[in-house]
Amino acid sequence: MLAVGYLGPAPGWGKARESRLTHDEQRSLLSLWSIARSPLMVGANLPKSDAWTTSLLTNPEVIAVDQNSNENHPVISTDATVVWTAQAGSGGGQYVAIFNLRAGEQKAHYEWRDIGLKGGAKRQVRELWERKDLGSAESLNVTLAAHGCALYRVSN
Repeated sequence: MLAVGYLGPAPGWGKARESRLTHDEQRSLLSLWSIARSPLMVGANLPKSDAWTTSLLTNPEVIAVDQNSNENHPVISTDATVVWTAQAGSGGGQYVAIFNLRAGEQKAHYEWRDIGLKGGAKRQVRELWERKDLGSAESLNVTLAAHGCALYRVSN
């Protein structure tokens, strides 16, 4: 269950409250559940959700990762980061999720071949949480917040 946003009237332990996860941690949780194709069951009090939580739970591009992807699997796992990829079900391309496991900000750099993506040197990159095209790139370079993540759709 996704324990994000307002948890109440009885959150399981403690009094009714907002999630103790930071916004970056909540995005990481939802990104991991989506790229792993887990059921997206929400444990929040939806009528009391703020606009940020509502946008987190209703992002159609992130929901598409959960609902319309295949061959989902981790490709890199270190003590600092984990990278998952998946084939996009419609429109082609691949999904790439990068997770920061550390409590501090860190930079990550991956060549396409490092994460198992074949094809051209340059790829079109779209950041799914911000719903923003980032243009064409020869590799992924990202700065991740503490316990944060990045979730992309990449295509040739």
